[in-house]
Amino acid sequence: MAAMNADPIREAFRRRAMGAVDRMAREAPAETLAEFLAAATDTGTLARATADQAASEALHQLEPLAAAIARGAEVRARLVTAAGGLLSADDVGNLLGITRAAVDKRRASGKLLALRIRSDWAYPAVQFRDGEVLEGITDVLAGMADASSWSILDFLLAPDDALGGRTPLAALRAGELAAVQRLLAARGADAFA
Repeated sequence: MAAMNADPIREAFRRRAMGAVDRMAREAPAETLAEFLAAATDTGTLARATADQAASEALHQLEPLAAAIARGAEVRARLVTAAGGLLSADDVGNLLGITRAAVDKRRASGKLLALRIRSDWAYPAVQFRDGEVLEGITDVLAGMADASSWSILDFLLAPDDALGGRTPLAALRAGELAAVQRLLAARGADAFA
């Protein structure tokens, strides 16, 4: 029964999404469309188009948060690219030489960074090196237990002055766990105490 319902749902989604794309294509100036097409991916193109207020005024009136949602999608796409892509749980199991159940257990216990993508988990490839989890990843996960997985990935990939303009990930790759731990401690410190 679920398989029978999937096709009408997919078709309804396609019609609604294409309706919005058709409106944007009709209403946006050609030079604006060219800017959208400069994105590296089709998802990035769509995110830029929906985030642009001038090109998506009709969409904005119908869905006031569309621009913010689209910007978030574009940021997530950039993070995934910077993270070297995403691995499935099966891929991670093969990489680490463990079962999928063991991968799930490590994720649940805060030993692997995982991003919820639709109904499954995906693992940023950048957290692995030489068939192992990069030393310090568990420290970052523990130090940012209150943050979302996307925020943790952003932290790992964002240059920081405290690390000489390098990213925490670069510092971990250089074996500078103590520097990243100091950065985590500073992040957790109460600035108003």
